[in-house]
Amino acid sequence: MADKSHQRPHGHHHEHHRTDSEAHHRADSEAEPVVDECAPEREEMKSALHALEAELAKAKEDTLRAVADFQNLQRRTMEQEPRLRMNAAGGVVRNVIPVLDNFDLALAQDPSRMTVEGAIEGLRMVRTELIRALERSGVELIQPTAGDAFDPHHAEAIMQQPVAGIASGHVSMTLQPGYRLGDTVLRAAKVAVAP
Repeated sequence: MADKSHQRPHGHHHEHHRTDSEAHHRADSEAEPVVDECAPEREEMKSALHALEAELAKAKEDTLRAVADFQNLQRRTMEQEPRLRMNAAGGVVRNVIPVLDNFDLALAQDPSRMTVEGAIEGLRMVRTELIRALERSGVELIQPTAGDAFDPHHAEAIMQQPVAGIASGHVSMTLQPGYRLGDTVLRAAKVAVAP
């Protein structure tokens, strides 16, 4: 009987231990869940990353479109270039044809009835007509007059020649006219410059 009473408190002690463990376990399960404080930042970063990826995709698409447009423009330009050159050359030729007609008329004259003065006058007229034809094609004559300041962009000084009344560094004589097309000098005028 003494043995039984000895066993009961031991069993009771074991039950008390189990109750403490269950209470501790229950307290743990009732504790507040762990909060991830970095979650909002991660969401913001994901959102920013998606926005950047979308921006990059659009930039790539725009770049590819621009490259394709440029290649198409290059191809069209190359295809049109021969035609544009032909049109430009055709305009110049149309302007020069009347000059050739005048040459033909002069050459058709009876040489026995021509004078030297008449031949020179005819040549002068044809030259004037040719210059007009060039002007109609956009070509301008560069012909500095004596006393003009020397302009190295439009004239080439090939000699020095003093002339009374012409200041040093100014054109004293034009030996050969030059020609320009718009802003492009086709040939600089050849001039003498006062020393």
